[in-house]
Amino acid sequence: MNYTEMPDAPPLPDPPSLPNMSPKSGFFAPHRALAIPEIVCEILLWANKNSKIWCRTPWLLNCALVNKTWCYEALRILWSDMEADGESLDEVMMDISPDRRQMYYNFVKTATVTTYSQETESAIRPALENLFFSQLHTLRLIPVFHGSRTEKRIRIPTLSMPNLETLYVNRSNGPVYLCPDQWDYFAYQIPKLFPGLPKLESFEFEKIVSLSDIEHIVEDRFTENWDDEDTDEDTDNEDLDNGYG
Repeated sequence: MNYTEMPDAPPLPDPPSLPNMSPKSGFFAPHRALAIPEIVCEILLWANKNSKIWCRTPWLLNCALVNKTWCYEALRILWSDMEADGESLDEVMMDISPDRRQMYYNFVKTATVTTYSQETESAIRPALENLFFSQLHTLRLIPVFHGSRTEKRIRIPTLSMPNLETLYVNRSNGPVYLCPDQWDYFAYQIPKLFPGLPKLESFEFEKIVSLSDIEHIVEDRFTENWDDEDTDEDTDNEDLDNGYG
């Protein structure tokens, strides 16, 4: 999904005021209805959830070009769920000019962010930190350790999100395998980085396993394979004794 700024879209204002709707204004009833933000929002929400409409993002961007009212409502819906197209918040916001980031942050309700390395800290950190996520209620934090085995290369963004209700720590494309030092450091950093979350109701670690767990899995599978080979060998011996083969 491309969340880059729209060249023809005006800066988002406060919720737009209604146009002149007097009989002399020339507005017909359908025109007046499509100028009311609440009605426009319901139309766009329906279209955004309609399974028959493909490529919702380009469709909403086209709606944003209709006028100022439609632009505000379309972008508000588009930015509310940052997980819809599988892109992380840090990747998206790096393409947005710094003076406009807070405006879009005000719309975000659900998002994914990734940890970053020391090498990319200077580029990613300014795009996320020192800004306010007023509506963010669900955050998915994805650990990415860049092949490093030391905690010194782990960076977790510090976000201001007082209304956060659910914090997931997982990886969307499979289990997260952590070395012991990575796991200890990661678990230690999270409460320090997110100390003030008065509305947090759920804090879940998903699909995260340590290397010791992996060793047990490998041992169990090795034992199963060894037992299967013994069973096959016993079966072959029985067949020979019975005159088969």
